[in-house]
Amino acid sequence: MTDDVIYIVTDDPGRITIPADGRRDGGTTRNPFDDSVDIPVQRGVPVKVEKLEQGVTEFLHLMGRVFRRAKQSASELGDMELDEIELSVEVNGEGQLSLLGNGAKVGSKGAMTLKFKAVKQS
Repeated sequence: MTDDVIYIVTDDPGRITIPADGRRDGGTTRNPFDDSVDIPVQRGVPVKVEKLEQGVTEFLHLMGRVFRRAKQSASELGDMELDEIELSVEVNGEGQLSLLGNGAKVGSKGAMTLKFKAVKQS
């Protein structure tokens, strides 16, 4: 179980070059007029599940403090109740989570949407 990994696709793709003649021998002579092809390759970065769990736990712990204060402020400012919060977070190649702000391009990053709804007490 300790070797379990999740692959995080980062926004920094790698690149490979395929020579036009198909050779991959890494020869020293190179034709300056060859038609080699430079291809972007999206690569996943392996992140240990334990590291991702740690990142999620730390992020949620800190956001819990923010939620408690927001809930308290909503109540103090006019008997409002904080019912739901939706967050978009980025996951980097090291398993750390960051809150995405306005204007962030969620589609180009490894992102998750976390939705929290208040539990109704009976």
